[in-house]
Amino acid sequence: MATHPRTLEVKTLEEFLRWSRIDEKPYLEYIDGRIEVKVSPQRKHSAIEGKLCQALDQFAEPSRLGLAMPELRCTFAGRSIVPDIVFHLNKNIQTDETGVFVNEVFIPPDIHVEIRSPGQSVKKTKQKLEHSVASGCTLGWSIDPERETIDVYRPGADPERLSPDGFLDGAPVLPGFRHAVAEVFGWLRYRPDNRRQDDPDQGPAGRQ
Repeated sequence: MATHPRTLEVKTLEEFLRWSRIDEKPYLEYIDGRIEVKVSPQRKHSAIEGKLCQALDQFAEPSRLGLAMPELRCTFAGRSIVPDIVFHLNKNIQTDETGVFVNEVFIPPDIHVEIRSPGQSVKKTKQKLEHSVASGCTLGWSIDPERETIDVYRPGADPERLSPDGFLDGAPVLPGFRHAVAEVFGWLRYRPDNRRQDDPDQGPAGRQ
């Protein structure tokens, strides 16, 4: 099976967007005149991505504040990237006259989340979030499941490393959204069933 080279040279962003394979997996991103292959997520990455998307939506949807979406291509400020999670406020979600989503997104996220996978460059993740917050994104989170660290990016400020007993805070995009750092990394601990095997109520006859 053919594989993509790590980076490919192209001339322009417009040329990249005309290329029919940009939304096939593995995802490709246009960064500083190069096409780069997005690192495929592994289990820890996917666990946090799914749970955090769910947490953002559970907070935002009752008040119709906006939507979180995984792996949504966003093209803005000379780049076309696929953040791990994008949150857009309702005012920034485009639909057609029937209320159906417009596929292509040409604005930065309101919240941009990157979840580092093994083999993914820390420097490139940092540069990606710095570019977003310098180009209209209000809030960025860089989550490292291996080191269990979270860095917060905001316009005009240096990244802030949250303490292990700190909180992931959605302000100013989602005031009131708070998740403990320990809870975020608790999503990596899988507990399918910790019931006692010798409990008669949980045997084949005791299960409903």
